[in-house]
Order: sequence, then structure tokens, then C-alpha cells
Amino acid sequence: MEITPEASEKLREFLDDYGNGGFVRVSRLVTGGGCCAKLSLGVSLDDEHHEDEDLLFTIDGLPVVMEKSLHAAIPEIEIAFDEDIGIVVSDKNAAPA
Repeated sequence: MEITPEASEKLREFLDDYGNGGFVRVSRLVTGGGCCAKLSLGVSLDDEHHEDEDLLFTIDGLPVVMEKSLHAAIPEIEIAFDEDIGIVVSDKNAAPA
């Protein structure tokens, strides 16, 4: 898993504002609905991690958690920051769209 310097800075700000020493959680998101639903990756802030279900990483000083099953399916993740859309989480091995 990689985090760009810009994303690291933004995530650090989010965690500081969060205020209780939480974690950055990488997870699957379902967007759209019905026949048009699609899976993507995203981040959220979380208060805890479950040792039996999650992996804990420390990347650039940031505590990052993700489900073991997600890491097994998508081991090469990049977290970046885009000025127009914010935090972007992507599978580094995915074919370009």
C-alpha cells in the first residue's frame, strides 16, 4: 500500500480533526444501484480495528486498517489526493479504464 505525500498530509489533517486517535480505513464502496451498481475503493475514519478481521499498517506515520479479505483480493493499493475530487483510492494493478 502506498500513500502519496499530498494524501498523507490531508489524511493527517482529517485524523487530527477527528480527535480521538482513530484509524484511516480502506474499504470497498458500492456506488449506484440496481443494475448500475459498481464497486470501488474508498477511505473513512474509524475508531477501532478488529485484530481477527483487519490488518493494521503504519504508512508515513498514519495508522491504516483494512479487512484481511480485501487485502488478499487487492494487495497493491495507492491512496492519492486530487485537488478536484479529494482522496482517491485505486488498485495499482487494475487495467486503465
